[in-house]
Amino acid sequence: MKDFGRRNFLGAIIAGSALTMVGCKGAVGGGDAGNGVLTLGADAGASNQFPENFNANGGGDGGPGIGFFYETLFRVSTRNGGKLEPALAEKVVYSNGGATATYTLRKGVTWSDGKPFTADDVAFTYNFVFGTPGPDQFIKEPVKALDPLTVQVNYTSPNYQQDTNMSMYYPVYPKHIYGQQADYGKYVDKKPVGTGPGVLKSFSGQQVQITLREDYWGGKAKGVKEVHIIPTGTVGNIQSSISSGKVDWADGGGAGVLTQFLGMNKDNNYEYFPDGSSRGVMFGCNYAPLNDPAVRRALRDSVDLTAATKAVGIGYTVPSITGLNMELYKDALLPEYAKPLTPNVEQAKADLAAAGFTVVGGNLTKAGKSYPLRLFVNLGQATDIVVAPMIIDQWKKNLGIDVAYMPTPDTVFQAKIHDYEMMVWTTNLNGSAYNAYQGYSWSNMSEKAQKNGAGNQGLWKMPKAANDALIELSSVPMEQTAQINKLLQVIQAAVANDAPYMSYMSGGSGEMWTTKNWKGFPTMADAEFNYRSSIGGYNNVSLTTVNLTKA
Repeated sequence: MKDFGRRNFLGAIIAGSALTMVGCKGAVGGGDAGNGVLTLGADAGASNQFPENFNANGGGDGGPGIGFFYETLFRVSTRNGGKLEPALAEKVVYSNGGATATYTLRKGVTWSDGKPFTADDVAFTYNFVFGTPGPDQFIKEPVKALDPLTVQVNYTSPNYQQDTNMSMYYPVYPKHIYGQQADYGKYVDKKPVGTGPGVLKSFSGQQVQITLREDYWGGKAKGVKEVHIIPTGTVGNIQSSISSGKVDWADGGGAGVLTQFLGMNKDNNYEYFPDGSSRGVMFGCNYAPLNDPAVRRALRDSVDLTAATKAVGIGYTVPSITGLNMELYKDALLPEYAKPLTPNVEQAKADLAAAGFTVVGGNLTKAGKSYPLRLFVNLGQATDIVVAPMIIDQWKKNLGIDVAYMPTPDTVFQAKIHDYEMMVWTTNLNGSAYNAYQGYSWSNMSEKAQKNGAGNQGLWKMPKAANDALIELSSVPMEQTAQINKLLQVIQAAVANDAPYMSYMSGGSGEMWTTKNWKGFPTMADAEFNYRSSIGGYNNVSLTTVNLTKA
């Protein structure tokens, strides 16, 4: 896969793995449900102006509501980690030991300009994402259309996992438009023509208006005629606007949303949808004394994380010691890890003593050498800012260790990742249990991989058996769950013993909405839904919108 695609893939995962916090400034308002208008709030960044661009694969920052226009071949179920549901494709069949993937596309799909959606569109998009073919590349030959509804990908090695990545981050674009551009990766798409339910009606930096298609392959919307997207404003502003019915739905929430927002109006709703990722403290395994697993285990095992969940109040859960969400991956977890990470302070102290460490003057000390520790936190992540000081306080209380709190601006934080002995970061990726660990592969420890943001920022070299299991996972068909779980359990045991990180929260997205104007939003409590009301990303926003009915 191209370096561009790889960076985009990991960047998207990392950005989506922590709760989206609403924080940009600006007024919010609107609300015209009587005329079939659904009003959404979306983050407009520091400028408070939406970017006018709907090319998610290049051309700079993307505008809001891309998921109303562009779609992927499959979507990831919110009920079963890694399970793919049909979208633009009906099915995929693997052959050649998993190195060949053949897709059958859905019949009768058209682009919003009326032209048919075909295999040529998929081959065009996938060839851009995967890059130049070759013996040592991601694919051994160009992706090809076998007929108008059949596409074939020939990988250079077995790869049953790539469809999950493509389903989350790489929609299909129209070849008859994007193929005419001199550089698809730099094309600024101001007039999106997609397979999704949306047609762009008007665009301004403060409002995007989208009409819904009558001929959408997923069915005509049950009640919504238009979608208006406006900047979210501050946390308090957007919550008040939703409570009054001027805004119907927004990503995010802010600390305390469970008590503050829900108490504003009886029609207010909030849901935290886990996506399989997790966030926590990443230990720099190349820094002494954190190069000793005993120290990492002691730091991990001496903290009670349940207090932080209550303090933040956004509805996330504490993952297991493996970093895996216990709901999405309940069938994959070893029995001893099928519970939230819980503290064991006495064991933490015993681990330090057995490794020859004492605490002197607040610092870990061994053989007369003192090791001061720091925890770096990105100021752009509101949840981390709340939780990190609580973790530091418990290290002091339970182990006597002083850890310096280092809040750092986003641009500085991102540029100096490898200078940190500890940082709050994405510890497990989303989409599937394989994705949760793929960043820790030995291949991602290389200088080139690190430069391209390919994961394993803590430079943990997992045991060979675990790395072998991770490699083998990519060649196991998704339906062979017993073998997948067996391999995952090898990795789980390595994570539990080596403690490369301490996951404090199950990643996902928080969603706020009101049923004052519209009803039918999915919730985790309702087993009828295997999608989530997430405005960002693909497929979920369309499914939610077309199925809403007037309250």
